[in-house]
Amino acid sequence: MMMNDIPQHLRDLNRVHVFTESTIEVKRRIKSFDEFAHKGTRGHAAIIAGSEGMMGAAILATSACMRSGTGKTTSFVPGSCFNLIHQSIPEALVKSSDSVPEAFQEFQSIAIGPGLGISQHSKTLLESALNSNKPLIIDADGINILSKNPALKNNLPKDVLLTPHHGEWERMFFACDNDTLKIKTSIEYCNNLNINMILKGHYSILITPNRFFINGTGNMGMAKAGSGDVLTGILVSLMAQGYSVEDAGIIGMYVHGLAGDFARVNLGHDYMTATDIIHYLSAAFRSIRN
Repeated sequence: MMMNDIPQHLRDLNRVHVFTESTIEVKRRIKSFDEFAHKGTRGHAAIIAGSEGMMGAAILATSACMRSGTGKTTSFVPGSCFNLIHQSIPEALVKSSDSVPEAFQEFQSIAIGPGLGISQHSKTLLESALNSNKPLIIDADGINILSKNPALKNNLPKDVLLTPHHGEWERMFFACDNDTLKIKTSIEYCNNLNINMILKGHYSILITPNRFFINGTGNMGMAKAGSGDVLTGILVSLMAQGYSVEDAGIIGMYVHGLAGDFARVNLGHDYMTATDIIHYLSAAFRSIRN
């Protein structure tokens, strides 16, 4: 995001206060699991992602999902790329995205978009996910497909969660270097369609049909390729575990940013990567519960 697209009233926020408020919100929403829980009761997430040359996005999202507590994760990727998932994340299940899944009954949540591409087949995959009646996160190329198809963009199912970065937001709406206008436009859009959106940035913001939440974790070291894919994986994992869209959004933003803060402390913001965020997710979740 450009320096002048952060409104002054957000720049002037007391970072410690925002962090404290975020922590309170997260601690009161995080759940404890029965010690007799098993993988079948911890949720099954589906991630539709990846294409030739963009499989890193699928790997990051799937790995972050597994690291965030879901019982099972199935990664839908091109058949030619199965081995990349198997070798990178042996815990994950893999299915082909070469054909459109007939049903998603076995899943508790779905995420679509990271590295997917914007082909006609990708659009068909998105339409299938939109018709699944499952909690749904649309990110990256999923949002880019929406931006090219107004009928889809303006008829989204209730409670879907969009997670655009600045460029994806502009493709979906209009060029904008005024973050106040960007937030206002997003609020009106979410209210009209009864959906949810996370605006990713220095202060990530969750917008729901009724209110919005400003997150107080994260740092400039997270402004690296793949960070958004990690957030998508965290969010779909939380939704598979039974969290509402609002709770998953608040907890997901916070944990994502906190893991990034831990990475910055240990590695430095210039040298951390999106993979480093995944490595610190366990520590971030543990710190909340402690």
